[in-house]
Parts: sequence; C-alpha cells; structure tokens
Amino acid sequence: MPKPMVSIEKWAVVKSVSSQGFEELHPGNRLVGYVSGHQQIANAKLVYTSLIVSIDLSQGTVETLNTMYQLGEANNEYMSWENRRRASTAA
Repeated sequence: MPKPMVSIEKWAVVKSVSSQGFEELHPGNRLVGYVSGHQQIANAKLVYTSLIVSIDLSQGTVETLNTMYQLGEANNEYMSWENRRRASTAA
C-alpha cells in the first residue's frame, strides 16, 4: 500500500521531539512543521514526523516510516542555521 503524500511547510529537521536544536536533513532524523493534505491530521497542525527513511531533493520529497512529505518553504530559523553550518564546513 503506498504511503500518503502530504505537504509540510515551515519545516525544520530535529533529532527527536524533545530536541532543542536543529539537525541536518538525513535519514534517522525527523521533520517538524505544519502539514496539509493529511487524511488524519488537521491542516496547519504542527507535527513531528516519524523517522526519515529517504530524501529526494530533486523532487523535494522526504519519506518517513509512515508518510511521504512534499517539502514546502523551510522554517526561517532553520535555513539560517543551515547556512551558518554550511559556511563553517566550507571554511
């Protein structure tokens, strides 16, 4: 049975639901953001996903244990963190 495809906006990547900081977009981490199009979750509800299984940046999708997510706009704070992280690893 195919996994449902839902949109996630203002997303970020975290290690767990109790994480205080951001993580890289890698399998084993989780997305947190606002979903729409999910059959069982109200639109614009903040969710923490199950663990990320795979990522297809060319399609802008992330597969978790339960769902496929179409990535929308990332969280501004997360993007700032990601830009600083990339700049520090390139130096």
